[in-house]
Amino acid sequence: MSITEYLIALAFLAVGCGVQSTLGIGAALVAGPALTVIDPDLIPGPMLAMVMVVNIRNAVADRQSTDVVAWRRALVGAPVGLGMGVFILAYSDAEALTLLVSSFVLAAVALQLSGLKPPTGIASDYVAGAATAFSSTVAALPGPMFVIFHGHRTPGTVRGTMASFMLFVTPAILVFLAFDGRFGIRHLFLAAILTPGMFLGLLLGKTLRSKISLDRFRGLILSVASLSAAVVIVRTVAL
Repeated sequence: MSITEYLIALAFLAVGCGVQSTLGIGAALVAGPALTVIDPDLIPGPMLAMVMVVNIRNAVADRQSTDVVAWRRALVGAPVGLGMGVFILAYSDAEALTLLVSSFVLAAVALQLSGLKPPTGIASDYVAGAATAFSSTVAALPGPMFVIFHGHRTPGTVRGTMASFMLFVTPAILVFLAFDGRFGIRHLFLAAILTPGMFLGLLLGKTLRSKISLDRFRGLILSVASLSAAVVIVRTVAL
């Protein structure tokens, strides 16, 4: 990685983590494409590791708004989603699964924009955990699937609940990547040298959060969810 590439990576990571700190999702959408071009090894392991720090911030700062009941139910559903993801990846075409999950996210966002209310209730909390864990494993898309079930909530609730959930799910994904040979010493080194960008993102998020109203927040988070899915579809088809 040259000095120029390093500075570009820092800039994209700062903006991505700023969006994540503000909306609860979006780091991979903003920074992912650029980081993939600079060094493919930066995705997904190092990116997930760095975003964990942002999630710690959101989990702590928004702990009063976190829906603890929904979070607990989501954690119960998460192992099912992780297990299904690992199993299906072992016996199915990964690209086809990625396209399927991304298309589902786009369809679900479109239905919400048309006025359809997102699923609610006890069962939906368990399904949200399983679906988010599954989409994280097969398509590296945790946020958009979570938004389908919780995008209508207040900003603090979305950030806090999502971050608290991913703080438990991300380590499991990193362990899976490590066993699969996709997260090792080099990946940890890449994450370490790019941490300044992540901290700059936290500072950016501090500025952005106070400028986004509740109505604008819902529109932004649905937009980020659909853009994330669209970017993954384009990237998958292009490759």
